[in-house]
Amino acid sequence: MAPNPSSGSGSGSRPPNHRSNDVVVESMTIKLSPGKLAEFRNLLAPQYRERRDMTKRYRVTVPFRKDQPVTPERLKQLVLASGRIQLLLDEQSSNDKAKRAELARTIAELLDEIGLAENLPVIRTLGTMLNAIFDRIYTGVYVNEVKLEQLRSRYGRQTVLYLPSHRSYGDFILMSYVLFCYNIAIPGIAAGMDFYSMAGMGSALRNTGAFYMRRTYGNDRQYWYIFREYMRQLIVAYDRGIEFFVEGTRSRSNKALSPKIGLLSMALEPLFMGEVPDLLVVPVSVSYDRPVEEQLFVYELLGVPKPKETTRGLLKALSIVRENYGTIYLEFGDPLSAKDYFGEGLNRTRHTVAPTFAQTLAREERDAIQNLANDVVHLQQHRMVLTAFHLIAIHYNYRKYHGQTVTLAELVTGVTQLGRMLEDLGAVTEVEGCMDVQQLCLGALDVHRNVLQLTGDGVLVIARSYHDFSRVDKRKLKGYNLTDGVMKLAVPIFSLQLYCNPCLHWLAVPAMVLLAGRALASSGTALLLRSELMRAVRELRTLYGLEFVLYARRETVEFDGALEHLYRQGLLRSSPAGQDTLDFAPQGDLASVYLSALGPFLCTYLQSVAVLVDQFRGKALFTEKEYLAAVQQHVEQQLLRQERNVHPYCLSLDSISLALHSLVSLGAVRKSKSDNVYRYDLGTDGMIESIHERLKRYCALLPFEYLTFQNAVTGCKL
Repeated sequence: MAPNPSSGSGSGSRPPNHRSNDVVVESMTIKLSPGKLAEFRNLLAPQYRERRDMTKRYRVTVPFRKDQPVTPERLKQLVLASGRIQLLLDEQSSNDKAKRAELARTIAELLDEIGLAENLPVIRTLGTMLNAIFDRIYTGVYVNEVKLEQLRSRYGRQTVLYLPSHRSYGDFILMSYVLFCYNIAIPGIAAGMDFYSMAGMGSALRNTGAFYMRRTYGNDRQYWYIFREYMRQLIVAYDRGIEFFVEGTRSRSNKALSPKIGLLSMALEPLFMGEVPDLLVVPVSVSYDRPVEEQLFVYELLGVPKPKETTRGLLKALSIVRENYGTIYLEFGDPLSAKDYFGEGLNRTRHTVAPTFAQTLAREERDAIQNLANDVVHLQQHRMVLTAFHLIAIHYNYRKYHGQTVTLAELVTGVTQLGRMLEDLGAVTEVEGCMDVQQLCLGALDVHRNVLQLTGDGVLVIARSYHDFSRVDKRKLKGYNLTDGVMKLAVPIFSLQLYCNPCLHWLAVPAMVLLAGRALASSGTALLLRSELMRAVRELRTLYGLEFVLYARRETVEFDGALEHLYRQGLLRSSPAGQDTLDFAPQGDLASVYLSALGPFLCTYLQSVAVLVDQFRGKALFTEKEYLAAVQQHVEQQLLRQERNVHPYCLSLDSISLALHSLVSLGAVRKSKSDNVYRYDLGTDGMIESIHERLKRYCALLPFEYLTFQNAVTGCKL
């Protein structure tokens, strides 16, 4: 990687003013404070032994203490006595007392299924078990104490919503563990029925604050009413706060997922209805050096269904875990006042004309909640800590795409420069303040020796891996039945790509700017109009909006930020023609780093769209499963022929599915529903062909040919 020619420049030149007259639509309530690795403290360090002592006296801080605290049982009683449930009883009992009593018993049983509990001995027991597990498999559980104490100072004025990122099943258990260590009340935690059905664990988690929800309600109006009212009472009456995942499910790809607003809408409904004055929204970022589910995620992305969660399976997994999973970083982000965030959009007078339980949120209120959800996911990503191995994976891939080897010395130099580049974008990395990057890299490679290893000659190679796919039930595959050879090639490459993906939050937009600039410059224009570049980047953002969770409200601010960053990196120069024109410097190795991060996704979308054009243009309707299998089969053939612009990650069902849904949102693919099944067909306006040609042009501009990695994966032959 070339050194940054603009860093520390003494020329006195300043970045050009690329700000346009466009209105930057961004909530003024979001103030992004700079992240600092130095603010984190390791809970596993000896000096924190007292904090981790599960037998300690529990002097708990309650986020919103009430004069009369509500117990879990009282919470259920409040739900039963609420106007919403009484109306439901009236409607469904038809003044029949016996029928009403039976219905009330049914509702009480559903509340027993849903409701949380509090049991301090169970919390202490599980905490003691976690102490033993963490000591065995982690070198550090780092908590940003500065941010946590800032949050504690905001307690006492409103109900708290904790909204963590979701990368592992361990997220909510980790949250509860950290809060207990710091003597903060464990909130009510929304959990899926997967945990409910686990023998012993379901009740144990309930006793530590979990309340359970069904994944789908269907047309079950009764369940919908009951759960919605339970959420309302948690907001209005409960004093310990609520925790749920705004992304809805774990990210298998180690990237952010587009947020779902179902639970968030329920939680915010009392605010819009005027039942509570404010809510404190706390984005929480949880960063894993190495997720325990790493291998399962790879298999799922390739189409192998996840195993059913069982207590026996969990205990077996814990009993055999002897590996080092590195570090975890947890940060409670800057809290947002929901009242301040919504500002004038919080019009409570509209809900005064009828009882609140008989009303629903207006469309503009749901749109505002969607904006908040998007911002929360952005804030979560903004404060994720990028570990040394994330940077190692990016650098290794960049070098391999150019057919180059990576020695330890080259790796140290590359990781150091990547750290500076990402920190310039605002990221928090483990390289920050590190005095011995070589030792940091060696430690990371030790944790991830199942993915990358150093040879005796000090050259970095993909580790030999052993995978037995003979026991996979082919009937349950979500995609195509890939050959063993392709699976053995794909698994280690997927494992490596999972550690590149967290960096895309920072690198995707600058990479799009470079790619769009290169495409416009290829027409022979030396100076580019800012408006033309922004239009081209907008097209890329729209296509990849679901993939990288990009949304229009942040378009201008992120475009300007990318330009200013590229200027500081020496990839953009002041234009003599004025601020409305841009002059890209000759793009060498540094530009290739950005483009190599974006490259696998360009290739995936190219192959996904090619299948639509070649195989589905003449087909009336098709299902998503048919499409996923067709793309995987096509990519396998491309890999076997070692074609250009194909990459093993093009087999990712996650990205193939996101590509399809992105094309639906663009109108290039139409979506319909019949017999309770979604089906798709291609539009007739030629948009899909236009997107295909555009992707081919972009891929042709990449400064490397994608290798199939056949020679990089030891012992693998296609």
